[in-house]
Amino acid sequence: MEFILTDKEKEYLSALAEKVLITEPNEQNAAFISALLSHMETNEMDDGDKRCALWCMTISDLYERGRLDVLKQNFGLHQLEVSVSFPVLPLKEKRSLSQKLRQKDKTPSRKLYISDMHFYHNALNKQMDCRGFKNHEEMNAYMIEQWNKKVTKKDEVYILGDLSIAKGKATNEIVRQLNGRLYLIQGNHDSFLSDKEFDKTRFRWIKPYAEIKDNHRLVVLSHYPVFCYNRQYAKNEEGKELSYMLYGHVHNTQDEKLVNHFIMETRQTRVTSKYEPEPTPIPCHMINCFCMFSDYQPLTLDEWIKVDEKRRTEMNQKETENK
Repeated sequence: MEFILTDKEKEYLSALAEKVLITEPNEQNAAFISALLSHMETNEMDDGDKRCALWCMTISDLYERGRLDVLKQNFGLHQLEVSVSFPVLPLKEKRSLSQKLRQKDKTPSRKLYISDMHFYHNALNKQMDCRGFKNHEEMNAYMIEQWNKKVTKKDEVYILGDLSIAKGKATNEIVRQLNGRLYLIQGNHDSFLSDKEFDKTRFRWIKPYAEIKDNHRLVVLSHYPVFCYNRQYAKNEEGKELSYMLYGHVHNTQDEKLVNHFIMETRQTRVTSKYEPEPTPIPCHMINCFCMFSDYQPLTLDEWIKVDEKRRTEMNQKETENK
């Protein structure tokens, strides 16, 4: 069942969260409340946001009952000497809202990946990528449409850099239209990150580099290709490789051809080790998640593996034919 708040419930929770912020919760809880307010605006509340909303409702209930001692000792709220007028919701509606917030979203989530969207970058329609759109407005609209066709509100999307070349305010307009829980690996064109008007609360985190787990596999995330990545040689008991390196930055340029040469040469190189007494090819699972390779849609790791294998096979065949 899809989780939907009524306008009245949104209005109540927004006013309640704002009031709780006045009581000066600790930095972590303040961040959770800010995220809750942001996600309610975009209708993207997850289970963490629901817990935060219930936490705010508990504070209001305890305050109404005069339990300031509990709020100070167990909730770390230090400005309750000041009279706080919490918003009121009829008891029956409050109970209904509480039950709704306690329902778990059972829709399975996916981890999706994409790189180098370059929102607002009009020059890429005629240069380098030659994307072919009439202007950046047309390009932005198509990329948003493609994104939301694929991504659900519960999916986790890891953007491998160069999301937008615009400033903070314009980038906010794009980001708030994108489905999913967003994570950003910083790219060299993401200058909006230093703009004070950019709203970072839409992202679960923003990092220059990250390593995550995806279905028992290690995924190394970087805007730039990492040629010798962490746990590159790792395999399971069945001998299947367990580590993948996802990158962007090079688009579909000559640099990507050079990366492909490295990958092919690495895979053709056989080495021995204490784990492999017989000469064995070096694993090299580097995948370029350039948005044009997926028609501007974030893909799962397994989908990217198939796209990458097909693309590199065609690249190698073409190079062989041209020799």
